[in-house]
Order: sequence, then C-alpha cells, then structure tokens
Amino acid sequence: MWSMGTQRGLIVADDLSGANDTGHQLAARGYPTTVVTGQERTPTEESVVVVNTDSRYLEPGEARSAVERVVRAAPASVLYKKVDSTLRGNLVPEIEAAVDASGADCALVAPAFPPGGRLTACGIHLVDGRLVTDTAAGRDPEKPVASAHLPTLLGTGTRPVEHVGVETVARGPDPVAAVVEGAGDATLACDAVHGHHLASLARGAARSDRDVVCVGSAGLASAVELPEGAASEPPEIPEPPANARVLGIAGSASPTAVEQLAAVPDDRIVPLESARAGTDPAEAAADATERASAVLDEVGTAVVGSVLEEGDVDRALRAGRAAGVAPGTVRERVAESLGTVASAVWERESPDGLFVTGGAVAGRVFGALGATGVRLTGEAVEAGVPVGRLRGGTASGTPVVTKAGAFGAERTIVNCLARLEGTDGDQASRRLDDG
Repeated sequence: MWSMGTQRGLIVADDLSGANDTGHQLAARGYPTTVVTGQERTPTEESVVVVNTDSRYLEPGEARSAVERVVRAAPASVLYKKVDSTLRGNLVPEIEAAVDASGADCALVAPAFPPGGRLTACGIHLVDGRLVTDTAAGRDPEKPVASAHLPTLLGTGTRPVEHVGVETVARGPDPVAAVVEGAGDATLACDAVHGHHLASLARGAARSDRDVVCVGSAGLASAVELPEGAASEPPEIPEPPANARVLGIAGSASPTAVEQLAAVPDDRIVPLESARAGTDPAEAAADATERASAVLDEVGTAVVGSVLEEGDVDRALRAGRAAGVAPGTVRERVAESLGTVASAVWERESPDGLFVTGGAVAGRVFGALGATGVRLTGEAVEAGVPVGRLRGGTASGTPVVTKAGAFGAERTIVNCLARLEGTDGDQASRRLDDG
C-alpha cells in the first residue's frame, strides 16, 4: 500500500536510458508517461513522471541528496526506485534515500530483468548466466560492482537485510505480502528468475498493509500497478517520414554495444576519438561533426561512436593519465564531446530521428539539444529499447530511441536505426549496404 496524496506514479532513476526503459513499462499499458531530464522539472499532468537524477557516478552523499530532493518535491501514490539491472551505481544510498524521504516502512529490491538475461537466484545476481562481478559491470573503472550476492551488497547500508528466496516468491503474492508485513524496517533482497516472480513481488507488496518502496529495473516496473484513479490513454506511435534521416550517438563502453556497432556498415560509422576527447573535447567534437554531417548528406544515417573497438576505453584512460586527467573526468569529457556533436549536427542538418545508447551520454545529448524530457509512446523496438518523442529544445517532437549499452543482441542497433528510418531490419541493412 502507498499513499502520498497524488494519483500518479513517480519513478526515480539514476541514468537516462534506464529512466526511459523503465517508464516504458507503464507507457505500454496506456499510462501517460513523461521522462524529465532535470530534478527541477516534474510535470503534473502525467499519470507517470520519471525523473533522471543522473546520479550513478556521483559521490554517495550527492546521490542520496539528489534522490531525496526528487521524492520530497514530487508526491505520488506509487513510488518506484529504478536501479541498474547490473547493480552499478550508488545502489544502497539511493534506496535508503527513497525510503527515508518518502517515510516508507521498507524497500523491496528485485533488480532482475529476465528478458535481458538478468536473474537473481539464491541471492546471486547473474547476467547472461555469469556472476555480475565477472561482467563489464564488475570492471567499471569508477564504480565496479563489489559483490554478486545481493543481500551482501545491500548489507553495506544502515538497515538490516532479509533475503526472500525463489521458493517463497514462486508461491505467489500472498506469501510475499506476509514476508513484507513481518519485515520491520529491513530491506528485502528478492530472487526472481521469471516474469511471474516479479509479478508476485509487486502484487505482494501492494497487498501488504505497509508502505513499501519497490526497487528494481524495468522488470519489476512491468508488474507495478497504479491506482484506479490514474488516467490512461492509448499510446501515440510516431511514424517516420519517407527517407527519414537519422543521427545516432553511441557512447557506451559495454562490449555488447561495441558488438552491435560492428553490425552497422563502416561507411555509416563516424568515430569520435575518445583519447583526444578526454583531453580536448572541443577539438574531437569539431572533427566528428564535420564527418557526421557529410555522412548524413550522403547516405541519410550517421552513427557517431566513441567506443568502437575493445581497446578504445583503455587508450582514452591512458591518454588521460598522461595528461594528468582523472578517469572520471575523461568519461565526462567524452560525453560532453558527444553532446556537442549532436547539437552541432542538429543545427546544420535537422535529422528526422535520434538514436542514443549509453545512459550518461543520453543525458548529455538531451541537454545539448535543450530537451527537457521524453514523452514515451508505449512502443519499443525490443525489450528494454523504448520509442519516444523529445520534449523541448531544438529537436522537440523528434522521434527518439534510447538503449542501455549492455542491452540487446547483435542487431539491436541496426533495428533501432531501422525503426527511425521507417524500414525493417533487413531493409535497413540493404539500405546501409547499398549506400
């Protein structure tokens, strides 16, 4: 149960691509849903407001404060704290901030996202069958995931932690509700390996007589219900114009994203030299802008990428160290450079569609374009890859597709470009291959 006086849902996310794919779970069920890119903007006309605090790489105290500000400023009947499905970021400080600022009794945490291969069993969090600590998330240069055991990870906070095993979750909502009612102020670390497990958790939390903050990725969000008083409407599906021109910005360092970019033909790829961007973002952006504009003029689709090969990240970090630039600053400068490219290309070319992968980069791109948010349509290219329209700024109304770097299969980026071009994946490949 939850009651903060307003018949709407509030989702608080720590990065923009995650905000979009989580908000999509409610937009797809007809709830008007808008993602806002700044903590100060919380539109009141929507059934669901998703706020991106952009706090994944902040210091823990700063991340906690960012979440507290949003929760206190935007009362809601349902509060959902979105966390990364690979457990990156300021997990514990942000969860505790959501609980404390809302006055909730406890948090129910289930980061699993089965369609994306993220599962939690016996408290162990897996990504595509591997311990999350053995994936790129465990090697993050700034905030590597310290443990694949969810109760241990959550146990670094100030609240006690109770593990809710799959044997309880599989029995349905009522046993989950009983656990919630007896949990006191404990944080509940929950197993889930199927979608119906997530449904049991969400419904169990709702059936309990306690105020619970549900915490998870897009998976648990797909099962969260709003009150009957929340307005709903059919989703708006944007159709691209004939011969739509598309700008893609790819800033994720995930090996999955690198593999997906390799499926896009080389003559549509525009490298942003990340080693140069880490020390001179303006110069790197100027060069990539020229090349991206030329590609758009010639073939209609250009994808600007900062990580195109396995060693690009290490080269950028080495160049930064040689110039006395810290790893976090290198990351910020590369994102800044990509945002500058997006803004400059838009001013020159006015593309018909925008694709962005990488949550932190998406925030920089939207900011550079002056966008205040995204109105989600309820459509997705595939699981975890939503379609929306930009709100505000120079690209307002433009169809946009965002993707977390680690989501998807080999052809996911090709399919995203195809959706914005108005073709299917095979047609897009022929268009790209034929030039």
